[in-house]
Amino acid sequence: MRFEPTAVPGCVIVHAPPARDERGGFAKTFHATTFEAAGLRTDWREEFYSFSRRNVVRGVHFQRPPADHAKLVFCLEGEVLDVVLDLRVGSPAYGRPISERLTADDGRGLYIPSGCAHGFLSTSEQSLMLYKVTSVYSPECDTGVLWDSIGFDWPVREPLLSDRDRLHPALVDFESPFRFDETAPFR
Repeated sequence: MRFEPTAVPGCVIVHAPPARDERGGFAKTFHATTFEAAGLRTDWREEFYSFSRRNVVRGVHFQRPPADHAKLVFCLEGEVLDVVLDLRVGSPAYGRPISERLTADDGRGLYIPSGCAHGFLSTSEQSLMLYKVTSVYSPECDTGVLWDSIGFDWPVREPLLSDRDRLHPALVDFESPFRFDETAPFR
């Protein structure tokens, strides 16, 4: 397992390549000691998954304080275009989205620090995403920004969206509660 920085401070690509043989494969997606040594959080509180059809966009989501969280995501089936948007005022990447293609075969995931929004586009017939988060779901803190307002060139013009995701405010109308702390970018 190794970690590769991205353009968003504290957001790292997690390389967890599967071991393969004639039976199939096996991958370790989390190891507390390795994450701690890299300065990443290990205090996971919930784990869940979503499955999506092709052209589904989920996001761009986050939880406001005090229920904000770091997130660890992996694609377990299919392929997604994963998108992270830094919402931490003062961050050198504030308001600039990044993306990574995640697949079931490559063993790559993303560690996303608190203060960043997350979303993805399912680019395969079906995708299965696994998420770990460091806070318990809080309906009153759960929110997002409108998917097509973040300055990202999504490779789909008419995605399948939830009603909720259609109603998020545009990024330009969003007042961020998050502040960047360069001494703790992984939090």
